[in-house]
Amino acid sequence: MAELRLVPAVEPDAQQALVGRVKALPRPDGIIQCPRCGSRSMLTVTNGAVIKNGKKHGGTAVVKDACADCWKKGQVTPMLPDPPKLVKDPVPPKPRRSKPKAVK
Repeated sequence: MAELRLVPAVEPDAQQALVGRVKALPRPDGIIQCPRCGSRSMLTVTNGAVIKNGKKHGGTAVVKDACADCWKKGQVTPMLPDPPKLVKDPVPPKPRRSKPKAVK
């Protein structure tokens, strides 16, 4: 049987060290930060929006609250977790009605 050994830890390169320092920075309450790269910039991609009177109207949000820096690298990283879904108890089936009797 093969003998298992631990691989020694590798020193992070300059970019990984920078990302680690940015993620470790203290952040004020309410600031949203990307779990992957530590960025604090968000973007929302909207499809089908129209400009009326100088304002954006309508459209469908295709990607909402994604990290802008990860988006530039081709990765879609959501900055906000999905809201928890309510778990409902299964509804018992309704009792079946008997067949009505024929009227003579």
